[in-house]
Amino acid sequence: MNRESAQVNPAVLERLRLRFRMLDRDGDGYLEGEDFDQLAAEVLGAMGEPTESAKGRAVLAGHRRFWEGLRATLDADGDGRISPDEYVARLGDPGEAERNTADYARSLAALADRDDDGFITLDDFLTIMAAIGFARSNSATLFQKLDESGDGRVPVERWATTIMDYYRAEGTDVPIHVLTAPVADA
Repeated sequence: MNRESAQVNPAVLERLRLRFRMLDRDGDGYLEGEDFDQLAAEVLGAMGEPTESAKGRAVLAGHRRFWEGLRATLDADGDGRISPDEYVARLGDPGEAERNTADYARSLAALADRDDDGFITLDDFLTIMAAIGFARSNSATLFQKLDESGDGRVPVERWATTIMDYYRAEGTDVPIHVLTAPVADA
């Protein structure tokens, strides 16, 4: 059954569509391995991290594992790419989403921790989020929600878990849902 034809929360459906658009880096309407390579390169470039560094290699590998997991799970017709319909109709197993995104999430969070102190600052957070394609205002709102101590830092593990929540959550009750809110600076 196509998810769009089922009774799906419109906010969840919009989040699925947004996620697809963010991952479709070349804008051809399909997710392919090259999209994930391009996303990794853009994030690394924004952070000034060389691809041959330990963090660079982890980000590249995390993006590649993310793609391979999605392809194995969602490519219903076996053509080596994922259409919007395949993405929306077949995505949804929270355990599968976590397995597919764990390395991706952890490598992004570690990359954002430039000084390796276990925390991410607002500037580094906004840099990565902009490289992915999220609106600055929504990203800043999310950072505030994640900065529970109010000290201007988010623990790396908190951010990694939040990224995984973004890909596994079916509801709209997770903090990262603010990324799909309407914005003026999109």
